[in-house]
Amino acid sequence: MSQERRRAKRRPMVESFSFFVSVPKKGGYKLKVHDLSEIGIGFDLDIPGEGASVPVKEGDTWEVHFYLNQTLYLPLTVKIARLLDREGVRYAGAEFPDRSTAPYHAIESLLKMLDQLADVAVLKA
Repeated sequence: MSQERRRAKRRPMVESFSFFVSVPKKGGYKLKVHDLSEIGIGFDLDIPGEGASVPVKEGDTWEVHFYLNQTLYLPLTVKIARLLDREGVRYAGAEFPDRSTAPYHAIESLLKMLDQLADVAVLKA
């Protein structure tokens, strides 16, 4: 059995919530969020067919908008910790470098709510 290497529990983003991010320096693209934790966020950095339009490397700090719905977002600063290429779409694993901000505290509250929902919610197939 392999040991979990993560420092925080990641929550897969249930698509019914319609969470997504946008990266202001890339434009207004809706980028898929794959998971979220107290430490960071995993998301697609490109849309299919776009290619690597903006250079990025591990260690870069970026501003992202984490959308809770189509119009409401949390402005976050993330530090790119890992990059993967998934069939021409870059995936970014990013950490929250400053956990003292109001947007980060809102993320903590969101995670608590998601954990509470996971215990009792029923997803209709």
